[in-house]
Amino acid sequence: MASWKTFSRIVTFFVKLMKPKIFCIFPKTFCKSQTKYLLCHFGTIIKRVHEVKLRHVTAIELAKQVCIAISYMNTTEISILYLDDRRLFEATIRGFDDFLKLCFQFFPELIWVTPYNKRLTTHAVMFRQEKTLGLFLQVSSTNELSLVPGPSEQDSGDMMSAAAYYYRSFDGVTTEAGAAFQMQRELQWYGAVESWVVPDMRDRYMGSKTFWTSFVENRKDLLESGEKWMKDTSNSCMITSALIATVLFAAAFTVPGGNNDKSGVPLLLGEDSFLVFIISDVLGLFFSVTAILLFLAILTSRYKAQDFLEALPKKIIMGLSFLFLSLAFMLVAFAATLTIVLDKRLVEWVLIPIILLTSVPVALFIVLQLPLLYQMVKSTYGPSIFCPKSIWE
Repeated sequence: MASWKTFSRIVTFFVKLMKPKIFCIFPKTFCKSQTKYLLCHFGTIIKRVHEVKLRHVTAIELAKQVCIAISYMNTTEISILYLDDRRLFEATIRGFDDFLKLCFQFFPELIWVTPYNKRLTTHAVMFRQEKTLGLFLQVSSTNELSLVPGPSEQDSGDMMSAAAYYYRSFDGVTTEAGAAFQMQRELQWYGAVESWVVPDMRDRYMGSKTFWTSFVENRKDLLESGEKWMKDTSNSCMITSALIATVLFAAAFTVPGGNNDKSGVPLLLGEDSFLVFIISDVLGLFFSVTAILLFLAILTSRYKAQDFLEALPKKIIMGLSFLFLSLAFMLVAFAATLTIVLDKRLVEWVLIPIILLTSVPVALFIVLQLPLLYQMVKSTYGPSIFCPKSIWE
């Protein structure tokens, strides 16, 4: 019994030690002045990250030694460990997959514990812990211990209920870009659970409603916020795309150097700079008009719940990408025009500043919009939620 008390204290210490603190490393002002902060405090950040990583590794090794010690206990003491499932519950809902992996390696029977009358898989779904959930899905390998069979009817109902329910606390901890992509992640969770449970469970009722109806009703506020986010973003981007298209369209009819009075052919048609100008202008106009059409399609969408899974995210990803390309080609056309106008007066010491100044808006757009675009692409085209993880790795 003394050994069990020691184990209890050590594991409690481990849970506190493993509590996620990595987000406390970076102050809120980091996103506003990334470059300045990185240059001034890079060494401090690396040191703190190293300390957090060292604590993590130390905690894992401590837990491993504890599990080794417990494996030498008698049957009575180990049975007490099996009955106390609260720590496994805490590790599951907090996402301490390394700790759970060690426990399952030494004591596979722990996979069957049912904290609060629900299996650990249900709690992993309920608290949206996809990495932890992956530990429970490694079932089809001949080289590994098969821990979790397919969910039973009761487990399927519990998991569907957990996927359909929405916790308001998720709004504060989500890493997805905008309410629309929070909704997309919820749809991905629901679809992943639906594909794994008992097939006929999908059409069953949770009380007086189907699981899908309950899922949509629990996220009415999130749907409204997602719709507003999509419309506001599309409106702003469409205005920018329209301005770029207007400038490029006008530039196509007012070519630098003028036209031949008789034939109407541009006088500088044979110049390399003029060729760069024409190609950039055409491509920029094409991408800007395409971006306008994509943002218009977003504004006229039905905004059904299912639209947030793929249709709307793909449109806004393509729209932002085309907007960036149109801006880049517009600036290239501008630089080519300056080259044509200045011609022989354009010496090297003038050309380099022009190129640098032209690159500033593109670089600024990348710095401001690339994180958002990256989150969108990752959320839409990233790995599946149900990705089995080996407990032996």
